[in-house]
Amino acid sequence: MWIFLYLSLFLSGSTDHDVHLSKSEINYDTKTQTVQVSISLFLDDLENALAARGAEGVKLFSSYEVENAEELIAEYLDEKIRFVQGNKDLRTTYLGREISEDLSAVWCYIEVAQVAQDQILTVTNEIFMEIYDDQKHVMVITKDLKRVDHWIIDEAPYAQDIRL
Repeated sequence: MWIFLYLSLFLSGSTDHDVHLSKSEINYDTKTQTVQVSISLFLDDLENALAARGAEGVKLFSSYEVENAEELIAEYLDEKIRFVQGNKDLRTTYLGREISEDLSAVWCYIEVAQVAQDQILTVTNEIFMEIYDDQKHVMVITKDLKRVDHWIIDEAPYAQDIRL
């Protein structure tokens, strides 16, 4: 009986979930003056967001994954998460991605170089806001890996200021 329940749950093909939540860990490294960002996204949400932009059937982390998956993800993140300091848009560098241990999420990694300390950094996170009205982003802020702040972004303008 348990085998039947297990198989029906995991082989049903349904990856829908009621919670639309992402988590970003943003660390400012004072030695390198870089912001290192780790973003956890539900895998199906990322595929849905890419499909909404015209990239149908990307099938991330499968043998059917499209060849330009890295480029599609990098472009999406570049558009949806932005960093501004002193009225200057800072360039992000996409570093890569990996699947979560439970295979339901993807960790994406980006970096922002030449970020000045003791100045305000504005972070705008619009990931999945175009596809889910109830999307929320948990942002954990650290400086040299020591936690300094956290917040939830869930309404326009989807931005928060950080003093580094």
